[in-house]
Amino acid sequence: MALSRTGRLLLWLASILLLPCGAIGQTNVVNSPHYVFAHYMVCYATYGQTLAGYEREIHEAQAAGIDGFVLDVGVWEPGYYQDRVALIYKAAEALGTGFKLSFFIEFSGTTNITDMVHTYARRPNTFWYQGGMVLSSWGMNDVPSLGWVGLNWTNILGGLRSQGYPIFFIPHFWPAYAQELPSYDDARSLLATNAAILNGLFLFGAVGLPSQLAQCNSNYTKAVHEAGKTFMAGVTPNYWGNAQPSNGRRYFESYGAEGLDLQWKSILANQPDWVNLVTWNDFNESTYISPVDDPSQYSGFLSAPARYSHKGYLEFSKHYIAWYKTGREPVSGIDVLYYFYRTHSKTAVAANTNDVPVTAMAGNVQDVIYTAVLLLAPAQLEITSGTNSTTNSLPTGVNYLRTPFAPGHQKFTLRRNGNEVFSTQGPDILSQIQVYDFFPASGYATKPLPPDNFRVLGTY
Repeated sequence: MALSRTGRLLLWLASILLLPCGAIGQTNVVNSPHYVFAHYMVCYATYGQTLAGYEREIHEAQAAGIDGFVLDVGVWEPGYYQDRVALIYKAAEALGTGFKLSFFIEFSGTTNITDMVHTYARRPNTFWYQGGMVLSSWGMNDVPSLGWVGLNWTNILGGLRSQGYPIFFIPHFWPAYAQELPSYDDARSLLATNAAILNGLFLFGAVGLPSQLAQCNSNYTKAVHEAGKTFMAGVTPNYWGNAQPSNGRRYFESYGAEGLDLQWKSILANQPDWVNLVTWNDFNESTYISPVDDPSQYSGFLSAPARYSHKGYLEFSKHYIAWYKTGREPVSGIDVLYYFYRTHSKTAVAANTNDVPVTAMAGNVQDVIYTAVLLLAPAQLEITSGTNSTTNSLPTGVNYLRTPFAPGHQKFTLRRNGNEVFSTQGPDILSQIQVYDFFPASGYATKPLPPDNFRVLGTY
């Protein structure tokens, strides 16, 4: 069923209520260069550990308007992390397209941090900003309330500066009690406590509902800008978290394109300096936005369950990436459909009794297909889910639908004036499962309208 007028209004109001006062419309003021990055998990070689594979990924990212990868490095010693970083840099340099690379550190060895910086600071694709090499980290700051002692960043950054390597430091630091959904006051406290070393803050996000993630970005944008520093917001397509020892895996309903739309509208209204898509290729926690068809094909160590393409998430984001970077909403000359759904019911029970269940679900988790349909003229969308078939008559513009799903084949057919515009299929939905699989399937279909039917879509 299509999301009702009231439902769309409530979703829109929810996104607006999260934002500080300001104009919301077709044009947003861009006062400084807005960069969009993608958070790249170096531990996964999306298309294999090859130069051609990394060149392909950079090409895909740049085609979406992404300016660079933030390389998430868990270890820095001889081995596949260093080998892959070397190939990523070689690929970026071979392409010669100015693709920016920076590091997000998840290890604590001071000597290794220094070695990484010395090795890559002067390479042509390394991202420098305001006279410093851009560097981020996953926490590793002091959290006295929990007894956590972080790295001595004052000494690390001071030492690098004295060696001729000034750093523009923009980490994801943990607030008091390491809240996953930090507040405005949390950001202010971090900025005050670490004022001498911070050039800005990054909010990794991911764990939360779309409205919560948007609120956190709003909190941080306000606090960081008040401090006169740079903020890098996170946008997350979906999250199915790592196994928790006490309560299984956590699943947060992202509502397909609806959740992305809400996060991006918050970004457009609040105007953070940079955005990081969290993530490009974390195939373990479902946050990936890479368009790879089969994540398991090249990363052979990935175990069950199946990982599906998330190309719909990336394709849907292209519109907002361009809008955010230019300050003006792009116009469209195509009909396009995006779909998002899980491949089994939330109540399905895995035959493998040793599999880790999903015991914590956040949000309004339903057994539905989420579709977003952008139309330049009215049309009819038929959704066939198993033995069920639903036809929706849709107006010009953006339409969000939630359609109950059934086991079997999943097919989407768009018709106009009795003629098929396009048709596409997604993965089957299963009635019986061996293991739990809350990785959403995602895809899209599109076809330009003939020139005599072309119509420019305005603000939606």
